[in-house]
Amino acid sequence: MTSAGARTLVEPLTAEQIAVLPTYDWDVAEVGDAAPPFTFEVTEQSIANYCLAIRNENPLYTDPEAAKRGPFGGIIAPPPFAIKCSPLRRNEVMHAKGYASPEEKSEYQTPYAKAELFPLRPIRPGDVITSVVALEEKYERRGNKFITWRVKGTDERGEPVHEYTYTIIWRQAPRDPNAPAGSRPAPTNDAPQVAAEDALPTIVKLESQEAINRYSELTRTRPRVGANLHTDEEFARRTIFGGTANMGVATLAYCSEVLEQAYGPAVLLRPGAHIEYKGIRPIRGGDEITLTGRVVDRRPDAHDCEVRVVAQDGGLRGIATATVLLEK
Repeated sequence: MTSAGARTLVEPLTAEQIAVLPTYDWDVAEVGDAAPPFTFEVTEQSIANYCLAIRNENPLYTDPEAAKRGPFGGIIAPPPFAIKCSPLRRNEVMHAKGYASPEEKSEYQTPYAKAELFPLRPIRPGDVITSVVALEEKYERRGNKFITWRVKGTDERGEPVHEYTYTIIWRQAPRDPNAPAGSRPAPTNDAPQVAAEDALPTIVKLESQEAINRYSELTRTRPRVGANLHTDEEFARRTIFGGTANMGVATLAYCSEVLEQAYGPAVLLRPGAHIEYKGIRPIRGGDEITLTGRVVDRRPDAHDCEVRVVAQDGGLRGIATATVLLEK
């Protein structure tokens, strides 16, 4: 189903163009909905900006001299940089069909549920990445409605560079009217005891609204129209989160950093490696989150790992799982 006028839309749309579009909704969404390709030229500055956004100070990403002496012979991007250079652009999928997103219309938010990243090789300054995004799946679970998008990035030779899936909560199940008032308690961190040889490095991040805003600004590749729950406090109060929260893919990048510190980034930059982060509760400005990881399975050429994200109140905010590929 395509609305009138879809054929005339050229990105990026203006606020005036978006204002006259109907809202893309659950019944309109169809598997296969897609946006036109998007091309991004990678520079040292775009990598440095991303590292500033996720507060990752690894010199392999930002220091030319240190990177030259490193295993890659020059600067590379952190594995989750794929999400910046091949942006989700779900709103452009909707525009291509003649609709605007609920956020662009400031109607409601469709927040992050989980994302899984599959890097295939390092990204370097000078790479020209072209990405496509399509709606891969829509499904309901326990009364909640979800949509999964898949993004694929290729280089100037048409070779695959990475892909990732990104699942959003389209609609949350109605609240039980008999449930007690007040917010649900955060799930507690019930992680098992970890043997010393299985423990991964621990990282602590103090999230702030300033850091959330900075991530939003430094990872932006298109002008944004409308509201979102990350930076618009008034709009965020009307969402299921009841206030602003960080972006789930920012936390995915923090989890990736744990693995990068443990093994080096190469283990996530080989075909077959992947990392998935599932959000459990929102991470808000003022939260101090501690990321602890462990190896859960060892094979000669790969390790399966888990990273748990816990806030200062002891509540579990999310869990990442990953497979890292060791050098043969």
